[in-house]
Amino acid sequence: MDTAVQQVCSSCGNPKLPDGKFCLFCGDVLTEMPGKVATIADPSNSRPRPDPVTPGPLEYAGFWQRVWAGTIDVCLEATGALLLSAVVYYAMRWFVDPSYGLTATTASYVSGIAAIAFLSVGAWLYSAFTESSHWRATLGKRIMGLQVVTAQGERLNFGQATIRHFMKFLSLFTVGVGFMMAGWTRRRQSLHDMPVDCLVIRVAEPSLSLFGRQNN
Repeated sequence: MDTAVQQVCSSCGNPKLPDGKFCLFCGDVLTEMPGKVATIADPSNSRPRPDPVTPGPLEYAGFWQRVWAGTIDVCLEATGALLLSAVVYYAMRWFVDPSYGLTATTASYVSGIAAIAFLSVGAWLYSAFTESSHWRATLGKRIMGLQVVTAQGERLNFGQATIRHFMKFLSLFTVGVGFMMAGWTRRRQSLHDMPVDCLVIRVAEPSLSLFGRQNN
């Protein structure tokens, strides 16, 4: 049996949390820190240990690529909310009998509430369904040639994509610092990527990609 000393992050020096594979404070991969773990071999165990199998390297998405992908998604969501708001407003003005006391102000309030509801629920379903689909990306990410995957390179499930979406509010409440963390963490993770340990990577997307790597 081997005995291991406490593992720490080489970037920020914080100790590894139990069962953690990445640093909770800066997002760096703790399992990729050779030299940080000292082991004492058990003399009774003379069988050689096989070398660990390491997956192929992933090309992490850069900060500005993620910014542009997010901007595209926000514009799409805002456009959908405005269209829904306009439909609700004019439907109430044209089809609701004025004898019910409906005014233009009331119609404006109702259409505004519809737009907020669309942004709240629609944005969640849009992100969760697209990032857990076989595309692994929203339309904005597909245009930029990006995908959201797990740390093992697999597709997120709907629950993981949902957690990632709502954790964006945490990144927002840190005055945007949570989003900017993608610029300096080793795996280019933002704060909302860390709870489910997911990654945003560059891939070839021939259908919509403008900036993704194309396979030869």
